[in-house]
Amino acid sequence: MTIDACARSGDALRAEKWLLRMEKAGMHATLACYETLIKAFAKLCEVPRIERILEQMRLAGLETSMVLYNTLISACARCADTRRAEHWLHFMIDHGVPTDVVSYSTVIHACAKSNSLHRAESWLEQMRKAGVQANSVTYNSLINACARAGNPESAEGWLRDMEANGVSPNLLTYNSVINACAKGGEIDRAESWLAKIRKCSLVPDTVSYSTVIHACLRSHQPHRAMRWLEEMYMSGETPNGFYFGAVVQALARAGDASNASRWLDEAVKVQADVSEGCFGCVLIACARAGDAEAAERWLDEAAKRGVTYAANYAAVAQAWTKAGDPGRADAVRRKQQAARLWAS
Repeated sequence: MTIDACARSGDALRAEKWLLRMEKAGMHATLACYETLIKAFAKLCEVPRIERILEQMRLAGLETSMVLYNTLISACARCADTRRAEHWLHFMIDHGVPTDVVSYSTVIHACAKSNSLHRAESWLEQMRKAGVQANSVTYNSLINACARAGNPESAEGWLRDMEANGVSPNLLTYNSVINACAKGGEIDRAESWLAKIRKCSLVPDTVSYSTVIHACLRSHQPHRAMRWLEEMYMSGETPNGFYFGAVVQALARAGDASNASRWLDEAVKVQADVSEGCFGCVLIACARAGDAEAAERWLDEAAKRGVTYAANYAAVAQAWTKAGDPGRADAVRRKQQAARLWAS
């Protein structure tokens, strides 16, 4: 009972000490004690300790079940030790320990995390030979491996295989395919999969849109990114500060001060945590576009947040001078003096 209580409270090390005391006293712990201890160490990713406990169980003649080995494999996967996860699945197969969809799916997930697409695919083939039916978790892990490798062809191929085997793709599946297309630089393809989500009676989420937006920005297509940001926003999914800011700054750098200003307004309205650089970037774009009024408005907003620089004031003052209003230019310079910001 003491071992069980310690393990359940998260104090696995103390539970292990009690187990060792029992063994020294010539007492044998129950199977339930070992199982509880293994689960506790799995949460801590203490793979060597789990291996040692399983060895103790074998020496004591206790049954080491499939569930316990699956727990060990899961711990290996959580601490990114793919080779160890594979080793224990091989051990199960070689020693006649039954395997199930969890055994294989966990190893496939571990391979995906370590960017080992070939090994993930190999395990699915072995899984089939063993007569174990893959489920959505299996396929999603495999398609995620394709996404990490930036391999849209394989991702789409496995989605088709998934459907052919009677397993329904879910939103995570489609998001992984979109990610594979995006990482492979296939923006048109990524957009087509985003559109397909709705046709399958699913609703795109923040991840769906953000992945496509990021792909557009990486390919230096700010207006294409803006279109998806708008669709995301209109669908009820609020972009986070990073994506608001990334699109705003990309538009500003492309010289589209109007849209950059519009989307920064939206970000401020929903209190998105945009980066400090957004305000300076947009006010400079507005100043260059000759919109001194908007430039000064963003200067004032930046000042409220304490993120203004001497160059920002100079740009706005120059915009007013070019607009033929030296009085407004002088007023901006006075603001700069009051803020005690001087050109270096």
